[in-house]
Amino acid sequence: MSRTTVAGGARPWTQRIGVVALVLAALATGRAITHSFPVEDRIAAPFVRDSAVGEPVRLRYADVEAGEPAGARELTARGTTLSSPGVWLVVPVRITARGEPRTLAYAAVRGSDGTLYVAGGFGRGGFAPGTAQPGVTREADVAVELPEDAVPGAHLLLALDPYDHRRDDLADIDLGLTQADVERWTDGAPAVTYRDAADAGATASADASGDDS
Repeated sequence: MSRTTVAGGARPWTQRIGVVALVLAALATGRAITHSFPVEDRIAAPFVRDSAVGEPVRLRYADVEAGEPAGARELTARGTTLSSPGVWLVVPVRITARGEPRTLAYAAVRGSDGTLYVAGGFGRGGFAPGTAQPGVTREADVAVELPEDAVPGAHLLLALDPYDHRRDDLADIDLGLTQADVERWTDGAPAVTYRDAADAGATASADASGDDS
């Protein structure tokens, strides 16, 4: 009887030890998963859509395409010329809204130095595309000023909201820039021009009118 009592009393303790071990293992596994794949980072991250110059990228709210970038020490905008100790970079973009009128409000260049050079209300950079209508391509320029050493390998970022990119599409466009571009742009290249945005058809009509005059 004593052996039965001892054996019967020992079983719950072994079971408890086993349960505790399983709980500790689960907690350790959960901690490892959380550290490897932080939930907060996944919730806050945008849906990045990679592309390159001349390649359309499909976003939730618009189709966008970056044209050939240009650069120089000087930028001309609305009759004013601005000089830079670095480089003025201008990238033409084409925007076609999807579903409803859209106004893309965020453009930035991520330099090779890891810095984001945001093109906000025209001062030392600009991006003012206006509202793009579904089925009508809108053309606009992105202009940013950045140091020479940030140009090679730079990427253009475009998004709908100016501040909050969480869980929404963000275009990440490789501009294909190299050190050779920097040397060419900083060796007496003429000023680059920042153009006002317009619908593609309106731009073509304006160009034609200019040719006839």
